[in-house]
Amino acid sequence: MAQKLHIYLPEEWREKALAGQVRLFDHLATALAGWQLRFHTKTPQARWLSPLRPGYKLFHKSDPPDRRGLSFRAAYFYPFWQFERRGHRWEFDVARASFDPAHVPARPAAQLVTRLQQKLPGSGPVSEQGFIFMPLQGRLHSHRSFQSMSPLQMITATLAHDPRPVRATLHPLESYSHSERRALAELEARHPRFHLSQTDSGSLLRQCDLVVTQNSALAFAGYVAGKRAILFAQSDCHHIAGSVPRNGVSAAFASLHQPPPDFAAYLFWVLRGNCVDMAAKDAPAQLRARLSALGWPV
Repeated sequence: MAQKLHIYLPEEWREKALAGQVRLFDHLATALAGWQLRFHTKTPQARWLSPLRPGYKLFHKSDPPDRRGLSFRAAYFYPFWQFERRGHRWEFDVARASFDPAHVPARPAAQLVTRLQQKLPGSGPVSEQGFIFMPLQGRLHSHRSFQSMSPLQMITATLAHDPRPVRATLHPLESYSHSERRALAELEARHPRFHLSQTDSGSLLRQCDLVVTQNSALAFAGYVAGKRAILFAQSDCHHIAGSVPRNGVSAAFASLHQPPPDFAAYLFWVLRGNCVDMAAKDAPAQLRARLSALGWPV
């Protein structure tokens, strides 16, 4: 009997998958030849019922509810995808792996960075204009379990440990309360170096000296632009950053006095070494290798 693969997706993406409009699932069907692929809308009820369905499961950006399930999501840059046992980035296999730039081929890494630079957000040249870019995420008052401190505390800690101006942005998909906006306004009033910017994030990323954030994807994009990062939360891309959860605030900022990391080697290691390239000719083989490494009988 053929194995079944149940794939749980947002409704609008499920419709495209059923219509054969998602290359990822074409490659998946090739990689799992003979398997029956079934597409489901990802709802709380569907997740609760999924262990009752025979076969294997893929959940888009969610923790799988049983051992036959995996989480999958787009990586930081298209066309790379990640397949993992858990849904949170800081629990991915790459987060616990050790990075060694000596094992990365220099020329392919440089070629990859050249391609990635064409995908950077914003426009204009990359420069250093003497400020820190701080992309804020959500729940500014909260100190969540994967964070070293709340986002508001992160702002004051950064101002205390680095003399440069800080230009922060709000996340376009987050909803901020009156209390959060008032707290930001009070920080602006107390600290002339802190400014909540209306400039687009892509431009700030290209112009800044440094990215400081909890674990925003813009820190990874900054690596493509040759920008160092300080991370205040757990992340899968912490290896070449100053990490507050790993080393503390003072040590994280002190790391900026060390020679810059090999950005090209790191980007190649993460994307080529730990993701599946859906634009590659051997994408089905990469998928089989990754799913086999995660314990599936492929």
